[in-house]
Amino acid sequence: MMTLTTSSRVRAPAALRQRAARTHRSSARAGAARASLRVALHGAYTPTGRLLAGLLASQFSGANVSLFVTADDVTTYVPQDMPDDVLEQRFNASAKELKACAVIDEMDTEAVERAVASSDVVVIAHESGARAAVAVKSLRAARSGARVIALSRVGVNRRQERPFVDQNVKQKTMVSVGQMQLPIGGDVPGSVGLLDAFAQAEETIAAEARERGFTCTVVRSGQLRGNGPLLLADLSARMVDNLYDVKFQDLYVKRGDVSEGYTKRLNLAAVMRYLVEPKSGSSAALPEDIEVLSVVTKTNFFGEQTLTQPTDRERRKGYDMAKGRAPPAVDADTIERLLAEI
Repeated sequence: MMTLTTSSRVRAPAALRQRAARTHRSSARAGAARASLRVALHGAYTPTGRLLAGLLASQFSGANVSLFVTADDVTTYVPQDMPDDVLEQRFNASAKELKACAVIDEMDTEAVERAVASSDVVVIAHESGARAAVAVKSLRAARSGARVIALSRVGVNRRQERPFVDQNVKQKTMVSVGQMQLPIGGDVPGSVGLLDAFAQAEETIAAEARERGFTCTVVRSGQLRGNGPLLLADLSARMVDNLYDVKFQDLYVKRGDVSEGYTKRLNLAAVMRYLVEPKSGSSAALPEDIEVLSVVTKTNFFGEQTLTQPTDRERRKGYDMAKGRAPPAVDADTIERLLAEI
């Protein structure tokens, strides 16, 4: 088994995980009491975005957070049929904190740009490159001195190489085969590959940053795994996400776009939340481009090879996603150390 020697890795001991679980809510509420940052979040309805929305609402007070969602989510963003204790466990925020957020239809351009213009930090958490490419257009309203944190993907700068060529295929037309609809037709007119679309989003951010005078950190994930606050209806897909949440608790951070692999959504959201307000209080030293992976892989002639080990069995004991017992998100101290080591 090959191991990495150039990445920063966290293997939190059991005591640290237990302490993080006990102190997360109290430290988040303390942060909410002192926070004055105003944050706008694009893609708040994606699995990663919902996790991040909860973390932001608990840390900065919902009144300081704007969530951009689909028209259908404007009135139903906070689940009405979810018990309060379950909601708080899954979102890492209370229903009251989430309801205090400004929930804005992402198609209401004027409202979105007003929120962006009044925000200190704008976060783009779309898991779709095409949606990210649309969302970044709102940055024309960002003020000088603001910060942008944008989710992108590893492989954007290497999308002509394996395995990223396969991740960058255009959307295919659905074809009826018996009782099934299969994506086996030609390219959908006007469609853009996932990585091409993220590349367009990054180019727009860079252009607007030069024009408007804001700074940006691009956070690159691998292929996304792990549950969001709302569990998937597809049981097999949910089981895969459960596996990742428990089995892959470590975090690997590097500068730039250099690796490949998979990323757990909860820890990705925790890193993006940290970047909104670093523990040191200063954003001056934040990197401009990082990748965040939970599993590092390498594709060669024989296929995909895993370079990193899963979380050891001792650290996985006691967790049962089906019963709501999930590992906590990586804590701020660990994220700070990982960023300092790259």
